[in-house]
Amino acid sequence: MRKLTDVELEIIKDRLENLSLSYVEIYNELLDHYVTTLEQVDPEGFAKNKEILDDEFTWSVVRNMEKELLKNVSQELQTSQLEALKFWKMDIWRVFGIFTYTVLLIVIYKTISLDVMMAFAFLPGFGVITALLYHSGNNFWFSFNPSYFRPRNVILQAAVGRYLFALNWSNFFFFITSIILNNNGLENPAMILILFYSTFLNLYALSLYHSINLKTFKLIMP
Repeated sequence: MRKLTDVELEIIKDRLENLSLSYVEIYNELLDHYVTTLEQVDPEGFAKNKEILDDEFTWSVVRNMEKELLKNVSQELQTSQLEALKFWKMDIWRVFGIFTYTVLLIVIYKTISLDVMMAFAFLPGFGVITALLYHSGNNFWFSFNPSYFRPRNVILQAAVGRYLFALNWSNFFFFITSIILNNNGLENPAMILILFYSTFLNLYALSLYHSINLKTFKLIMP
C-alpha cells in the first residue's frame, strides 16, 4: 500500500467539492473511502480507479446517502429529546431556571409592555441555537463568494430543522393569535398565550441542547 501524493489528494478533494456535499460526515466518509481504495493501486491506475469511484458515487447516490443520514440522525435526536423533556428526570436547577424566566417575562409585561415581553420570550431558544451553531464547528463563517460552499454538521442540521419546524408549527396558534388578541384590547389572554408559547419553544430548544454533547458534538443517547 502506498501513500497518495498531494496532487492526487487535491484531485480527490476537487471531486468531492464539485458534489456540493451537504454534510461534513458524508464528505469525511467519502474522502476516507477514496483514499483507502486508491492507496491500493499503482500511480498509473489512479485515474482509471478514481473514475470507477466517481461512477459509483454519482450526484444522485450521494444525495440519497445524505437523505438517509439526516433521517436517521433526526430519529435518534427525537429519541434523545423525548428523554430530555421528561420533567421528573430534570435536575432542580433546570426546572428553577425555566420557572424563573417565566416570572421574568411576567415582570417585563407588567413593568414595560407586551411587545417587549414578546421580544424577550424567544431569547433562550435563539441562544440555544446559537450555542449549537458555535460548538458544531461551523461557527459564524459567511462568504460573499457565490461559489463558496461548506458542508455542515448533520446533527446541527437536524437540530435546527426540528426547532424551525416546531417554531413554524406553533406560530399560527400561539403567536398570531396573541397578536390578534392584543390588537383587540385583550392583553391578559395574549400575555398568557405568549407565556405558553415561549415556554414550549424554550423547553424544546433546551431539549435539543441537552441531547447533544457539546464537547464531541455527538448525540447523547438514553
